[in-house]
Amino acid sequence: MNLTEKQIAEIAEWLDCGMTCYFHRPTGEIEWHPSQEDHMFDPEPWEELIEKIENDWGNYERFEKLDSREGFEVMENFAHFISDLKFRERILDRLSNRKPFQNFKILIDSSAYRQDWFDFKKEAYIQYVKRIIEERE
Repeated sequence: MNLTEKQIAEIAEWLDCGMTCYFHRPTGEIEWHPSQEDHMFDPEPWEELIEKIENDWGNYERFEKLDSREGFEVMENFAHFISDLKFRERILDRLSNRKPFQNFKILIDSSAYRQDWFDFKKEAYIQYVKRIIEERE
């Protein structure tokens, strides 16, 4: 499976948005739709695309977003990436309490590290997509 860096970044971006992505090997086209596991998923607007993929399933590679355990690990890794020890401890404290994802987001969104988090998470998703590609080759 030969994907360009641009295609890998595109898949990573869609996964970060909660989408399920499909790479069509013969054409290099990337398709995506909301995760069908999401309780809010409405299949009606996506029926044509889902049918297209199902009818040519053997030519598609499927990519799914990080599961909650992997997402938690990315947040933990980000905490250890931060050089500000006081803020690092605040992140780790939030991650060790109830509702870690929500509390992490609240803390990061109101901090000077917001853009650092977005950049870190983007790179984590790119590495995740690359790891999937390597495992499938």
